[in-house]
Amino acid sequence: MRKMSYFAVVQVRLFLVIYFCMLENLVGANIARAVGDENNLTEIRMRISRPLTYCTVKGERKVAKAYGSPYVVSQKDIDDVLMRATNMSVYSASDEMKKGYIPFGSYRIGIGGEGVSDDGKLLAMKNVSYLVVRIPHQIKHVADEIVGEVMSEGVLSTLVISPTGAGKTTMLRELARLASKDKNVVIIDERYELCAVSHGAANLDVGDCEIVSGVPKVVAYENCIRAMNPDVIVTDELFSSNEVAAICDVVRCGVRVFASVHGESVEKVLSDSRFSPLAEAFDFAVSLSKSPIGKIVEKVRL
Repeated sequence: MRKMSYFAVVQVRLFLVIYFCMLENLVGANIARAVGDENNLTEIRMRISRPLTYCTVKGERKVAKAYGSPYVVSQKDIDDVLMRATNMSVYSASDEMKKGYIPFGSYRIGIGGEGVSDDGKLLAMKNVSYLVVRIPHQIKHVADEIVGEVMSEGVLSTLVISPTGAGKTTMLRELARLASKDKNVVIIDERYELCAVSHGAANLDVGDCEIVSGVPKVVAYENCIRAMNPDVIVTDELFSSNEVAAICDVVRCGVRVFASVHGESVEKVLSDSRFSPLAEAFDFAVSLSKSPIGKIVEKVRL
């Protein structure tokens, strides 16, 4: 087995120190200690008056313990995380909270509680009782099995399909990084998942890509084509019919696309009336499994 160099070991240790400092800055020392024996977290789930749980990159769900007993989440734990995540001003993050999440460094915090709505529109969130901290992972070479095919004829517009938490975003991030070596690649990162942008800078390696974050996808696509001369646009999950129609328009403009959709298989996704237009817009599709996470189970030329 090839040994790591001294400098590589130092880099890994430094990364872990920074990583856990950021985690502690968000969740506090007690929770960070409760999950601190795992350096491969994918999420932490906090529910008031329920045991703290977390998931690993192996797909294992575990109960966090403190002094040998399950760590039970309190209202103060929830409130403290919200205050840290919003720089001590929950009101300033009200627009993002209405979308169901708050970005914090490279993390994204999903929020559950009571919604305040009027005429079918969500106005605010209150009495937050549930948080899920999603922790992204940079896994280079995850696209090695398909990159030869995706990049063999210039670039193939590629659709990545999987259930939630199965590695779609990780795959897109790696495809973007590889394509940016000789293409103009723009990442449309509406929900701060692909690049984990904080204060204008990406916290994850996406190569030489340009990044547009926090902008609704349909608006960002049009602005990008008009002003940024992209060869490839990379976008997070397509969900609505409007988003599907907009990405099909992008392809008709001659721009290649890497995108993802939640689903179990290529056939099931493309048989859904919302997503069926993607069969004409995309050249290639892959589906990933959730167990083991990120394993490619289908490769289909469209």
